[in-house]
Amino acid sequence: MTRSSAAGPPDLVNGQIPPGRWVCSVEQAETAYIKGQSGDREEIWGQWLRLTAALQKVLGEIPACWLSGSLFTDKADPNDIDCLYIVDTAKYNEALGGDPKVAQLVNAATEGRVKDLYGLRIDSYILEWMPTPGPVPTAETRQYLWKRGYWDDLWSRIRSDDPRLDSIPRRGYLEVIIDGYR
Repeated sequence: MTRSSAAGPPDLVNGQIPPGRWVCSVEQAETAYIKGQSGDREEIWGQWLRLTAALQKVLGEIPACWLSGSLFTDKADPNDIDCLYIVDTAKYNEALGGDPKVAQLVNAATEGRVKDLYGLRIDSYILEWMPTPGPVPTAETRQYLWKRGYWDDLWSRIRSDDPRLDSIPRRGYLEVIIDGYR
């Protein structure tokens, strides 16, 4: 996957983030794609920042979030932001086992229901991250690796009537580092 340099995320190419996973900070993403742009970008971004802060409060930390959707295109009036929070499995399970209101928020963010339950213009999901040493997958990490690959492949696609073209990576997405991987 392509990674950004210290210079930040790339410019749009043909109205999209160019293919690859582009690593950046929250501030770099905001500067590159939100500030001074058309439509409701700042409103949608503000909703994402508030949801992220609420999840950080209940999860303790969020290493990173993959971002995509019409917010990161040249669309004049973007619909929403698509996000995949990457969260340590232990912290995730801990949050689900406590206060029912916390569990409701975490479940809503996991299952893409934030839009319906809270009226936010966010399609959010959570990918449980299980840190393991070494490059060889264990039985416990295979499901994580499968899901990570699924999301990477999905977010690299652009819908098309041509099934072959639909399956070819034609756009990129951001990996916004929030608290960092530890």
